[in-house]
Amino acid sequence: MSSITSRLQLSAIARAGCVESAQRDGDENTLWQSAWSLSASINSRLAELSSLPDPALLDIDMHDLWHRYWHGAIHTAPDSPKLHRLVFGIIEAREQGTFTASSVGPQSIPATQEKEEDDRRRQQLERHHDKLQATTSDGSRIWTDVPLLVADMTSHWAGDCATMSSAQRLSGAQFLALLAAAGAAPDDVLCGIALMVLRDALETPRPLGRVGATMDRDPGRQMQDLSIADLLPAANAWLFAAGRKIVLLSDAAAAREDLFPEHVGGLGPLLVDAGEGGDADSTSGRAMQRGFSPQRWMWWLRRLDEIASMASQGGEDTASLALLVHGMMDNMMLIAQQTNGPVRKALQQPDSPVSRRPPVRLFGRGRPAPAESPH
Repeated sequence: MSSITSRLQLSAIARAGCVESAQRDGDENTLWQSAWSLSASINSRLAELSSLPDPALLDIDMHDLWHRYWHGAIHTAPDSPKLHRLVFGIIEAREQGTFTASSVGPQSIPATQEKEEDDRRRQQLERHHDKLQATTSDGSRIWTDVPLLVADMTSHWAGDCATMSSAQRLSGAQFLALLAAAGAAPDDVLCGIALMVLRDALETPRPLGRVGATMDRDPGRQMQDLSIADLLPAANAWLFAAGRKIVLLSDAAAAREDLFPEHVGGLGPLLVDAGEGGDADSTSGRAMQRGFSPQRWMWWLRRLDEIASMASQGGEDTASLALLVHGMMDNMMLIAQQTNGPVRKALQQPDSPVSRRPPVRLFGRGRPAPAESPH
């Protein structure tokens, strides 16, 4: 049995144990400690090696680590400060810097048929041993590049969003938004998950639903079974916790339009149907493309206004939904007003399609109050 196969089997057992303990312990789960221990174990193993390990083994390590953080988060209460502890654990891991091999062993030097060439290459590597960095299969450095974090968290969200309970979905969104707001991943690519959340909540046809409706975990549930009200708390978490990042990424759309692949940043069906994704952006004169843009940000705001209007006409059953949506709109506009780019300028246009203006209410140090979202 190869070392990779053996390691994968051990990984599957460990992951199952982590999920079981998280489900059992709920908000009291200690996966943050388990994740810290795994990070320390990876460092210890790397430090004891005389050569760099197979990157495929480090891939498994990274997948296991992010798996523990994800399940620790979604089994933590949505309003718990313990989510911040999980975020800090990932930031702390990243700030360990790049792990470099302390010495050069025979396995770190590709073999050649000529001994003289082997000796020459060995001497060269020994002179530049500081460049022997531990990396995963895609070349990402341990720990500086937080390898596979974005790919794994994107996969976890996409795979679990529909089946999670309402509390788990909100906890997962809070955790990811806080992680993105802290700049955990290079180039803010973790914010691509915000695009997925907003596309599902605002750009996809769904029934209104009812805020606060109890939803337990259901492995058979699919995305088309979710209502707008089921997804808006997750969207609200992103627009509040990482709202400034979202505005700044929208402002920089022209320079970063290729940052997110189509399956992450592509336009939703309602947005495509409204203008087939080709309407000129009034803030730049450019056609709207995938990813963030001032035009898309304004479209989200208009869509929220439309949802609030529909919810207001639905009686008591949807009154709380209208309240949540108005709070989300207020937060978006208050955050945009604290910037000085195309989004704010679009919002200030006299012919702006959004007539609502937020009340002058700030929370904490100049931050907008979060929209209420029943758990």
